[in-house]
This record gives sequence, structure tokens and C-alpha cells, in this order.
Amino acid sequence: MSADNMTHHTSHYRNIFIFLIIGTVLTVWASYMDFNVGNSIAGAIFVGLTIAIIKGYLVAANFMHLNSEKKMIYWILMLTVFFLALVIFIPLLWHLNLVSY
Repeated sequence: MSADNMTHHTSHYRNIFIFLIIGTVLTVWASYMDFNVGNSIAGAIFVGLTIAIIKGYLVAANFMHLNSEKKMIYWILMLTVFFLALVIFIPLLWHLNLVSY
């Protein structure tokens, strides 16, 4: 591996590290903010999950090298995210009486 290529990899990982530090700072900052609208905490959950998804993508794409994977991996990942969202929102739907059991 040439020195120029190594410098490129080092600067790439350094940039990812800086973005992750910024994401951590945003997470801490957001924990002190009041995102509540009425009696709902949905705003705070949305902001927290958005930051976590971005940081998770950075880690998975760069450190786990998922950027160079085949498209099938992305379909499996999206299916997993869909079922996770479904499992997370089932209690909300029951609470709103939109789903009966």
C-alpha cells in the first residue's frame, strides 16, 4: 500500500471519527433540550433516534465496510428496520386503540 493511499485512509477514518464526536456532542446537547410538544415526548425520541441512526450508519458503512457490500445486504437491512419499527410502534397503536387484539 502506497503512502498516498495510506494517507487517504487515515484522513477518511479521521473524518468519520470527527463526525462521530460531533454526533455525540449533539446527542448530549439534545438531552438537555426540551422537545416536548404538549404531553408527548415524540419530538425528543425522534431527535434522539435520528442522531443514533446517522451515527450507526457511519459506523456500519465505514468500520464494518458495508459500503462495498452487495445490494442484497441493503434489502435485508431495510427489512430488519421495517420489522423493528413495527415492533416499536405496536404498543403505540394499542395505546391509541387503533389495533385490537
